[in-house]
Amino acid sequence: MFPGPDTIVTSRLSNGLRVWIYENFESRTVMLDGYAPGGSINERPDQAGLASLTATLLRRGTRRHDYDALNEIAEGMGAFFGFDSGRHYLGFQTYSLAEDFDDILALLAESLKAPAFPQDELEKSRKRILTHLEERKHSTRSMAGIAFNQQLYPPGHPYRIDLDAQAEAIARFDREDLARFYRDKVTPEGGVAVVVGAIRAEEALERLEQALGDWQHPQARPDQRTPPPPILNGRVEKHVLVRGKSQSDLVMGWPGLARQDPDYTPMLVCNTLLGRFGLGGRLGQHIREKLGLAYSVFSTFHADRGAGTWRIVASVNPAHIAQAVEAMREEVARITREPVSDQELEDVHSYLTGSLPLRLETNAGMASYLLSMAWFDLGMDYLVTYADRIRSVGKDEVLRVAQTYLDADRYALAVAGPKHEEG
Repeated sequence: MFPGPDTIVTSRLSNGLRVWIYENFESRTVMLDGYAPGGSINERPDQAGLASLTATLLRRGTRRHDYDALNEIAEGMGAFFGFDSGRHYLGFQTYSLAEDFDDILALLAESLKAPAFPQDELEKSRKRILTHLEERKHSTRSMAGIAFNQQLYPPGHPYRIDLDAQAEAIARFDREDLARFYRDKVTPEGGVAVVVGAIRAEEALERLEQALGDWQHPQARPDQRTPPPPILNGRVEKHVLVRGKSQSDLVMGWPGLARQDPDYTPMLVCNTLLGRFGLGGRLGQHIREKLGLAYSVFSTFHADRGAGTWRIVASVNPAHIAQAVEAMREEVARITREPVSDQELEDVHSYLTGSLPLRLETNAGMASYLLSMAWFDLGMDYLVTYADRIRSVGKDEVLRVAQTYLDADRYALAVAGPKHEEG
């Protein structure tokens, strides 16, 4: 039985944070997963990376406990708490045994309400991030993805990635920059926290109110706008030289959709058939298995509050780039021209509906789904009706969504790797 309107308890804390609770006593653990408005969409063009760095430093010390003390307490319980940052949110999580939920929640609340943004930890984190950004420049997969992203999102767009701009900003941020961003751009109002595990709903709600109810940022004004969709004007290509590599990575793609778009489920079915099912769907069967042109190939799409992208990703021998691109175009043309077979569609339906229970086996997996349902306003019956929605996607819908978003002659292509003569 999946969580639904009859089993999910909802409420709201006094600070405006929405709460979803699902009781699950099959294990003695409790998972808390939450989002608060305040991600990278709030950064100015000269502040790239500020949201992520702020999230990192929230876990690096409070006015009461330094980083080592926080770790010692959490590790002593065998528990975890942490933070992350997305395009539109500050994420926060805890995981513990049920009997330790109060204690790990207290550490989370202390970090949210009394962060210290310690200078020594800022310098350590700065160094790690700058090293990571430099390492990304030597990754063909990363650089192909970034080059693709830059072809669809213009400068200044909150979904665009610019490693040089981020490195420049990270190098100069100080503690006050982080504290100001956290104070002015992050708020529990409009956020959501999900609790899944071995705890009664009324008890969980009481503990959350005690720990987090007074977490407030009354002056915060996070950006709640929906960014403009990506733009593709014809066929565009970009090649990025990454020296010393024996393979190239390719990304071919198109503008996609937002998470709440009605085409999300048809796109999920179409994408799974194109490049996810089995050993990589049609793309894997044709390009890797039959033609031997790729070490790996798959398709994927990203949907956020704003429209994302739909892309094909492949790792190939540099000598096979042109052939691999042509094979990708052939598969895109086929799925936009011909209805899929009854057997293919049934196989994908069965895969998507059959794999859902596996993804919900853990409290962490359950919490992740419930958080998305709450954050994107998908409805409490989303999991209950999931199988029906998947199976309602017929051949005509697959063809329509492919024709709407894919085009074998109009696409963005990014290639990262050595020159051909180096391959």
